[in-house]
Amino acid sequence: MKALIGTTLIALLAACSLPQTTVRTGSTQPSFVVKGAPAGSVLYVDGLPMGSAQQFDGNPSVLAVSEGVHVVEVHQGTTVLFHDKVFMSSGESHAITLLPQASP
Repeated sequence: MKALIGTTLIALLAACSLPQTTVRTGSTQPSFVVKGAPAGSVLYVDGLPMGSAQQFDGNPSVLAVSEGVHVVEVHQGTTVLFHDKVFMSSGESHAITLLPQASP
């Protein structure tokens, strides 16, 4: 009986000492950077407003998104200043550069 208890105790202690594994890829999420956005413009990703396009200028903020295909737009009021469909992969940063609009 003592041998059975001793064997059980050793087995339980051995189970507690199994190694633990943590997996980290080291890659970062893809992100959008918007350069030259005019005041009042809004960044949309997949039809959802993300906020003022000016805030995602990369200094310091960018918009992190999941991997995959995204439809990205920049609106100023009812005017669409930029529209694109982009595939984003891990760690990729996609820059959107808006040129100044010509005055009428």
